[in-house]
Amino acid sequence: MKREQHIRRLVDYARQGKAKAIMIGAGSIFLTSTFLRTDDLSQPLLIGLGFLGVVPLLVREWKLGTIRSTFNDDATYQRLIRFPFWLTLFGLLVLYALLGWFEIGSPGTSFFLALGVLLLGMFALQRTFDRIILKIEPDYITDRELHRELN
Repeated sequence: MKREQHIRRLVDYARQGKAKAIMIGAGSIFLTSTFLRTDDLSQPLLIGLGFLGVVPLLVREWKLGTIRSTFNDDATYQRLIRFPFWLTLFGLLVLYALLGWFEIGSPGTSFFLALGVLLLGMFALQRTFDRIILKIEPDYITDRELHRELN
């Protein structure tokens, strides 16, 4: 019963914020594409502005961490539960740094290599986090399980 209650709380929150996140993301894409056609700003800077649509993801990760933190009082679990938020924030900041590097110089293929390392590294860290947190809290609902429940 405990796991089903956890899933229900997370699904209820995810459904509430889904429409707002889609609207903010679509608005961000619309503004970015409009500026790309009309402004003289550089393309990487405008694409960086477009990634401001990731901010709802940061808010979602923080809120999901807050909900998940009520599921277990273990000190290690409480410290680790915010990791997805910090990982998303770190990824966004590194992405902006990469876009700045692209804007300042001509990094060539090393830019794409660094971007690939960032994406693969974040994926690997998320999978490792899931394995560790599941050892501490067997009833932990991973993002993959939550996504499956939403569909």
